[in-house]
Amino acid sequence: MNVYAPESWLALVLVFLIAGCGSSSPPVQITQDASSGQTTYKTRQMRLSGIEMTQGLEKGNRFYMQVVGTCTSQDCVPRSYDLHFVKEGMQSVQIEGRGVSLTIGTETLSWKDPQNRSVNRASTIRSGTFARVEVTSEQLSTIGGVDEVSGTVGGEGFSISHEARAPIRQLLRRLEEGPDESSQASSSQGD
Repeated sequence: MNVYAPESWLALVLVFLIAGCGSSSPPVQITQDASSGQTTYKTRQMRLSGIEMTQGLEKGNRFYMQVVGTCTSQDCVPRSYDLHFVKEGMQSVQIEGRGVSLTIGTETLSWKDPQNRSVNRASTIRSGTFARVEVTSEQLSTIGGVDEVSGTVGGEGFSISHEARAPIRQLLRRLEEGPDESSQASSSQGD
């Protein structure tokens, strides 16, 4: 009978918990390019729920939205932000165009496919950003704050929970707080 087995098991569980907690990215990343003076704000990827591809979907494929804002100077505030729609997973899937619509509360925002593909023309996507749209600071604030956000991207419907959109609210809080509290806000994990 091994008396040390429970202690070994406990140590193994602690190692996995610590490794799991340490591997998550911060809700907001801020990078500054010294040569160009450009500051980039990037949220953690936020999971999109409900996307079901009719062709070629594997359980390993996941879809996300990420907010990216840039401006020129240290501690600046971007005037607009890009919403990047990202696919992760090994298997390619077919989408119908790259248009995006978001229903934010009672308002619907729409962006047409920038490459003007016809609706019946499918394209294949693999991993990476497959659609990108620009929103204003006010629109981003609404997207982060409302109870429900749903939409379509590439002809596929999705929703994104209020909890999943916490990085948007953390980004906006960081920008409101200013440079004095930036290090605290950028490493904050709570909402």
